Amino acid sequence: MPLMSTQPFLAVGWDDVKDEGPAILLIVAVLIVASATFRAIFPRVARTAILRGASAPDEEMDKRADTIIQVVQRTAGGAALLIGAITILHQIGVDITAIVTGLGITGLALALGAQTLVKDGINGIFLLAEDQYRTGDVVRIADVTGTVESISLRRTIVRDDDGVVHSVPNGSINVVSNYTRDFARVNVKVQVAYGEDLARVNQVVERVGKELAADSGFRELIIDPPAPGYVESIGDGGVTVVVSARARPSARWEVAAELRRRLAEAFVREGVRVPFASVAPDEAVRKAP
Repeated sequence: MPLMSTQPFLAVGWDDVKDEGPAILLIVAVLIVASATFRAIFPRVARTAILRGASAPDEEMDKRADTIIQVVQRTAGGAALLIGAITILHQIGVDITAIVTGLGITGLALALGAQTLVKDGINGIFLLAEDQYRTGDVVRIADVTGTVESISLRRTIVRDDDGVVHSVPNGSINVVSNYTRDFARVNVKVQVAYGEDLARVNQVVERVGKELAADSGFRELIIDPPAPGYVESIGDGGVTVVVSARARPSARWEVAAELRRRLAEAFVREGVRVPFASVAPDEAVRKAP
């Protein structure tokens, strides 16, 4: 009975590699040229296709195009490396049947055992297809609020206001709250003391809003100028009035901060009284000299 060969299927001699050197170099060259061509052509084609459906290309559509391009390029790069490695192994005489079979078994194991990874990938596809958020957006996902720095099919990287980086698996994202989509609503609450003429307060607010909207530094950031809205509450301290405006998505906090500053200065200049914290009698006695 003939003896069975004990040589492992991955055993490859140096002579095999040397003989197939030109073929290996050709495969590597083809991969490099294909990758370079893909990276040069795909972004332009994808960006054109995405912006073609927009009524007016703007910063938001550019962000969406950048996000999709980055994810597709990373995924295609990983797939190209895997195909190239298998092709080179086959070229030097390695029996890739076992490798391909192993990949199939691994895929089945992932589908059955690693359901979390599969869920992350599927959810990532829908997040991108439905354009729920993009790189650079300020979002709240999975109890994390911050700026999206990176998106892949498996996870989203978010940096919060403290600079902490959070890696959020896409499968754990059930609700997405996007603070920077289309436009931002700026709502600033101001309190005035009892006895103030609310009509006069509204006139001051309107004047401040028009001045802010006409300012060269904020003209492009504001869609609808700040205007007095409604009386939100009547409390122990005074009357709370809401001042509302619409701004560019990324300018929400900048416009709100400047509006508060100008309102505070205008109230002092116009003599609009604001409530002060009351001091208990016993505490006033302690503070007395």
